[in-house]
Amino acid sequence: MGVKATFKNSIDDVFSEFLAEVERKIIESLYRVGEEAVTHAKLIAPEIGFKDQTGALRSSIGYAVFKDGTPISLTFEAGTGEKAAEGVKTGENLAKQVGAMTEGYALVVVAGMNYAVHVESKGRDVLTSAEKLAEKSIARELADLITNIKDAFR
Repeated sequence: MGVKATFKNSIDDVFSEFLAEVERKIIESLYRVGEEAVTHAKLIAPEIGFKDQTGALRSSIGYAVFKDGTPISLTFEAGTGEKAAEGVKTGENLAKQVGAMTEGYALVVVAGMNYAVHVESKGRDVLTSAEKLAEKSIARELADLITNIKDAFR
């Protein structure tokens, strides 16, 4: 008794399709974690976060997904305020600067205004809790991806 396997495509094609699907899943996971982190950061109550007087700081919070230092996407959204557009531009520029130094797949979540660090140093939460949330979420997403890959070969 034997088993015969017949492939319509070459094994290289099958393997390439598999790798493309894994890449798509990795990128989807990074998008989900980025969205979750940014949503969390933008919804932090002013009592523990900050009061966004001009719209710049909140609008500078966003994320980007990179592959080998090249942006796949930049996700920043202008809020309200006279400096919201400036915040988006500053956030995007910082994300590009940080992401350009990455290898492989990377999620970059930033608060782009240079005074974000000062606000955090005063005990306010701009991105700290979002970063912790993202760390947990990305670990869960990657563990799920690995489990799904293993299950596909069982």
